[in-house]
Amino acid sequence: MGNYDVVIIGGGPAGVTCAISARNTYPDKSIALIRNQSVTLIPCGIPYVINTLNSVADDVLPDKLLEVTKTDLIVDEVIGRENKTLHLKSGKKISYTKLVLAVGSTPIKPPIEGADKDGIFLVTKDRETLSMVREKSRESERIVIVGGGYIGVELADELLKAGKQVSLVELKPHLLPVSMDPEFGEKAKEILEDAGGRIFLNNKAKRFLGKEKVAALQLEDNTKIDADMVIISAGCRPNTKLAQLMDIDYYPEFGIKVDEYLRTSDRDVFAIGDCAAKHDFFTGEYSPVMLASTAMAEGRLVGSNLFQVKVMRKYTGVLGSFSTKIGNTAFGVSGITENKAKAMNLDYVTGESNTVDRHPGKLPGASQMHLKLIFARYSHTLLGAQMYGGDSIGEMVNMFAVMILNKMTDMEIDNLQIGTHPLLTASPIAYPVINATVDAINKWYRYQPTAT
Repeated sequence: MGNYDVVIIGGGPAGVTCAISARNTYPDKSIALIRNQSVTLIPCGIPYVINTLNSVADDVLPDKLLEVTKTDLIVDEVIGRENKTLHLKSGKKISYTKLVLAVGSTPIKPPIEGADKDGIFLVTKDRETLSMVREKSRESERIVIVGGGYIGVELADELLKAGKQVSLVELKPHLLPVSMDPEFGEKAKEILEDAGGRIFLNNKAKRFLGKEKVAALQLEDNTKIDADMVIISAGCRPNTKLAQLMDIDYYPEFGIKVDEYLRTSDRDVFAIGDCAAKHDFFTGEYSPVMLASTAMAEGRLVGSNLFQVKVMRKYTGVLGSFSTKIGNTAFGVSGITENKAKAMNLDYVTGESNTVDRHPGKLPGASQMHLKLIFARYSHTLLGAQMYGGDSIGEMVNMFAVMILNKMTDMEIDNLQIGTHPLLTASPIAYPVINATVDAINKWYRYQPTAT
């Protein structure tokens, strides 16, 4: 029987980051990571195995990260626990002092009639399944994607670049419905349609047609979309199988119940990543957000605090900071959208800016940039940011995340000392972050002439 100070179950970003953090903090501890697959994929890279990458193997998370931290890798499956001893599918037993569950999430299979037909695939993190999806997409011409969130939109973009006839079906009235406001979803729709994609919004997938093999998708309004292949990207749910097996408290919808330091109802067991329940940064309510960046932050925190609290947690909620690229346009969001602000009955003000991310705008590589900010009307703090434009959007999202977490106000942002360069940024005179902030300020401050 193997004996370890720390055992981590799960080999994704959360588990690997936790192992690295644990080794850095506790150099004398023995650490093992158990995963049930021979290789682990980089989750955010999964859509790009369809076309941009040369193979699924190009998206593999390297095991060298574990080797350099002297973490023992065990490829096996945990099927039971007795006290602090784990029972593996191979018959082996592993004991631990501290246990970390980093078992991720599983794709949701919506209840669509005929969903078991050949040629219908879920978006998974399994290498063999994704290899089948890649191969099938290469031999198919008419491909239907069910689900217009980030993954669905990215898949559509990839398949259009591969020259396929792509149809995307989304239940909500606009693309990216959970993450962004309607005008950003409309921009994504415009890009996909310009590339030849067909977008069906505000419509439900009713049934798949065909005998053994899928031949078409029928929508609720009876529209029929011919298909050689279907990819379902309808979201994920937290993997709570081991929590149930180990009698650890969990919520079926939101994940394993954890405290602010990600400890479960068993004090020697932690849960991180997609499998752990999350709270919204603003409301404290449970949040469905599942991000590799959040998982890695949790992995670092738990790895440092396994045996003592060495790193204080500064915030307990998730912002929901995303970025993606559709066609040649990058999209990003951090914090609250206007739709969410309305749903929360917040008193808010928006500020917007449209500019070019180079100066002068005729420089090579210049892109039009649109920015929308959400401020609290009375505290004047930044609540959210949404944007699309050039590749600089990817890092701009991170800047806004820092601003929101630190509760920066409009005036603090207006007085930022920024650095600009013609080949790298927008003009200092039309810097979008400040200009959008000034737009918001102008909506609640009005010039009052001095009494004479």
